[in-house]
Amino acid sequence: MTYSIIARDPASGHMGVATQSQAFAVGSSVSWALPGHGVIATQSMGEPMYGELGLDVLRSGLTADEALTALRSVDPHPERRQVAMADGHGGFAVYTGDACVEEAGHATGSGCVALANMMRSRDVWQAMVDAYETADGWFPARLMAALHAAEVRGGDVRGRRSAAILVVCAEPSGRPWRDHLVDLRVDDDPDPLPRLDRMVAYSARYHRVVEAFELALDGDAQRAVASLDDEPIDVEEEPELALWQAVVLARAGRTRDAARIGSRLREVAPGLAEAGGRFADVALVDPEVIATILGGD
Repeated sequence: MTYSIIARDPASGHMGVATQSQAFAVGSSVSWALPGHGVIATQSMGEPMYGELGLDVLRSGLTADEALTALRSVDPHPERRQVAMADGHGGFAVYTGDACVEEAGHATGSGCVALANMMRSRDVWQAMVDAYETADGWFPARLMAALHAAEVRGGDVRGRRSAAILVVCAEPSGRPWRDHLVDLRVDDDPDPLPRLDRMVAYSARYHRVVEAFELALDGDAQRAVASLDDEPIDVEEEPELALWQAVVLARAGRTRDAARIGSRLREVAPGLAEAGGRFADVALVDPEVIATILGGD
């Protein structure tokens, strides 16, 4: 009762899964991923075994096709399942059981697989592949384009309720918190895709600004500020990002710009301004930098 896409970005090797459904909290059951090893979507009458054990066998070295074949062989009701897997080497496998509720089916593209059941139209899954393959730019945005294409073709016959996107690195870094590049869910909303769009866009800005903040703290303020010069941040709409940006600017010697942000922060987000003032107390940020931003308050 869901549509999903799994894909592997040929440029970066990153892998992702995006999904939407009328069911509650679709991302808690459909989407599975393990950095460097694979991504899985398990739906229709979804069986978590395909996700949990699927990642285990992909990590052990099986291909996506081998993993899906092995798990179907021990499933007492494979006819009820719809599953897609991608392994870390670029292999894909997909299966739609005979008992999946119509309209149901799947399509394979270049580096992606789309699968759907209980749709208004049989055009949904091919439309998702076409949208992903023709979209430009950032990998998560291309996954989102596939979800929107499904809606244009009618989407879930029951309506809309939840959506999710999960993107992991091509290779594990040993720091799991950095290996999940995007991990976002809208669990209960009458129109989840626009909300997920906003979250995905914010996630990109958030991670970019935090990376610049960390660069500045580590002494590379010029490279940090250069990475943010084309990043418009509205202090009122995104005060946390504005605080990180102010620290970067101050560390790079752009004190007037940093002070201007600090002045606005004190007006619209006094709690964040106070939190910024506490950075100096634990030597996270030089007290002079904080004084520049917040005027010594």
